[in-house]
Amino acid sequence: MFKRMSILEKRPGDEQAFFSRYWEERHGPLVARLPFIRAYVQNHVEQQYEPSSFRVGGIVELQFDDASAMDEAFSAEGSKAVIADEANFLGNAAGYIIGDSTVRMAGELGKLVVLLSHDDRRAGTKEFETAVRQLPGFVQFIRDDVASTITRPGSAQPGQQVDSFFHIYFDGTADADRAGPKVARMADTFKLGVFRMRTTRIV
Repeated sequence: MFKRMSILEKRPGDEQAFFSRYWEERHGPLVARLPFIRAYVQNHVEQQYEPSSFRVGGIVELQFDDASAMDEAFSAEGSKAVIADEANFLGNAAGYIIGDSTVRMAGELGKLVVLLSHDDRRAGTKEFETAVRQLPGFVQFIRDDVASTITRPGSAQPGQQVDSFFHIYFDGTADADRAGPKVARMADTFKLGVFRMRTTRIV
């Protein structure tokens, strides 16, 4: 399955609670009406661990049969309503093409999403993954490397540079919350952002 991800930033001055509520209850159903979507998962930020090099209100995971299906979905008539609604809750955003990858079903309470920008200097990422797998309560590690970036049409600023997304699952919220600060301090050779998520499957 073909996977696309997006980083969504809330508008300056908006509370995270407003952003999450609007995204899930109002905007999510508009996206769900687009054709050809096989899976649509919203990752809502519950906790950000410092230090962090990224601005994130939420992270989208979308899955399609292939790249052509994705292009058709975002050029369909319903995409006009999606774009028009973005001004009601969204600051900046950017899409990231992953390619062939999985989307784990939502509902877990112990998920971290880690964003890395390593400028093609991948030294240390394997050691980073090995260290994460050894944390108490670790369950699963999914790595999504970015193939290309899609800048939001009409955006005055480019999307944030991300080279890899790591989806890290733990037994529950407590294990993820204990792991978050440790993960945030692990990398010293690349930019890093670590977020504990609440996941919601829309499609």
